[in-house]
Amino acid sequence: MIKEAIDRILGLAPPTIATFDALQYSDKSLHLISPPVVSELKSTTLQGLVDLLDNKFEAVDPAKVFLHIESPTTVSIIGGESDQYGRRRTWARASYPECKTFNFGAWQDPEPFIISCQASFQRAKVEKDDGSFARDLDYVLGIASKITAEQSTENSDDGFAQRVAVKQGIALKAETILKPMVNLAPYRTFAEIDQVLSLFVFRARIQGGAQLALFEGDGGRWKLAAVAAIKAWLEEQQTGVKVIS
Repeated sequence: MIKEAIDRILGLAPPTIATFDALQYSDKSLHLISPPVVSELKSTTLQGLVDLLDNKFEAVDPAKVFLHIESPTTVSIIGGESDQYGRRRTWARASYPECKTFNFGAWQDPEPFIISCQASFQRAKVEKDDGSFARDLDYVLGIASKITAEQSTENSDDGFAQRVAVKQGIALKAETILKPMVNLAPYRTFAEIDQVLSLFVFRARIQGGAQLALFEGDGGRWKLAAVAAIKAWLEEQQTGVKVIS
């Protein structure tokens, strides 16, 4: 208690300024008192930011602000210059609302796996090396709808490709090799742009029953592609505001 009282008394004393080698030092921290800043406008879409700029909200000069892509889910309109207090104003911010995404890395039974895939991915065509197109989402759903797990010996795995048993008709079944990597486009960035394709590891196992899983396999590079797609979309709107990422 005594120490706290002494510290409180010393805190009320004015700071001591000392000069050494033409540099000034203070024995206390000084805090600049600055006026409040107007709160930023909030949006959940990129179009909301474009509409604000088109309608010249608060007389914002397009030449003095930037559209700053902070992440695949956040874009803001920021001032090009800081004020006399060293603050850079954020005029508005669009944040993509959190949505329920696919549970990557979790093993699921075929039925919930199929439902989650149908709800969590945008259908997209993937161009192959020979110039043809593949629909990997349809491939994943096709495997999931046919896979069976009658005996664990029917599931062989060399760490890269898997052979699993799939039903054919009512009674027949045959082996198929799972593609180890698939290109899919989960819903994870603004709805105005096409969702970004990225690689996923597609795996199957038999543990009491057939189970399937998808594991992220691009090391997060999809974020760079999403930022590039957002930038291209914003520049197409011709708002007159420079886009930075």
